[in-house]
Amino acid sequence: MILGRYLADGLVRVGELVDDRNLVDLEVSPWADPMSALIADGPGTRGKRRRIADVELLAPVVPPRLRNFSVYDGHLRNAFESGIELRAGRTIGRAVRRTKLVRLPRGWYRKPTYYKGNHLSVVGPHDNIEMPSFTKQLDYELELAVVIGKPGRNIPEDIALEHVFGYTLLNDVSARDLMAGELLSGTGLSKSKDFDTGNVLGPWLATRDEIPDPLSLTGEIRVNGGVRSTCTTADMQHTVAAIVAEASRGETLAVGEVLGTGCCTWGSGIELMRFLDRGDLLELTLEPFGTQRNVIV
Repeated sequence: MILGRYLADGLVRVGELVDDRNLVDLEVSPWADPMSALIADGPGTRGKRRRIADVELLAPVVPPRLRNFSVYDGHLRNAFESGIELRAGRTIGRAVRRTKLVRLPRGWYRKPTYYKGNHLSVVGPHDNIEMPSFTKQLDYELELAVVIGKPGRNIPEDIALEHVFGYTLLNDVSARDLMAGELLSGTGLSKSKDFDTGNVLGPWLATRDEIPDPLSLTGEIRVNGGVRSTCTTADMQHTVAAIVAEASRGETLAVGEVLGTGCCTWGSGIELMRFLDRGDLLELTLEPFGTQRNVIV
């Protein structure tokens, strides 16, 4: 099923995509959020058929927790080599080359690593993205995101996919000029990834059976109508199963939790040293999840 969450008739609803113009309401259990109810209890009966143009698409899920993994070494190499201007006038690319860290540590390949994202900053696929006053290098990251459908703790990798409900598209918005200092400080990512409207989800959520091979997806980034780059999920260095297993190590996964797999290689502006400005129209596409269209304000 290809699912959406939207505002119609003054209520937040969930529905199944019928074609590129229509969807149909799905009646679900009376939870606080209808997509959470659908994930937990399954879809109920079909209801009213609606034109997509007549509804307001929302983020497909309201995650109780958000984590961002990084499993594409190509993206990291590109980002390090391109360099980010620091306030001191250096670049992280030069600093990395001096310490030979452009060759990723062996430990990075042993298991997937992540940081906790801000689940309260999630917005929908057509909402504005607010450019914080503290950055001059606002960037995007096109990511495949995993949505958890069944709780579990210390999940073995060989059954980890049983805990996946489905997948969606995530844009992990980033302040690159702040990130450089945070990385070099050794304290980890903080304000560079932590501000309002910093995580964009949707528009569609595909159930796991719709994506038999998560490494077969292709994406495209457009800014103001022009294609900036294309990318693929094919070069993940860690599988979705490994990501789910690591997230559950010593911690119970929650229904509706979102796990970003990390920016695809060439899925960000830092890799091209091209960033976003106020007024830009940013469009990210990853099929079958559709296209996010967000204006930078």
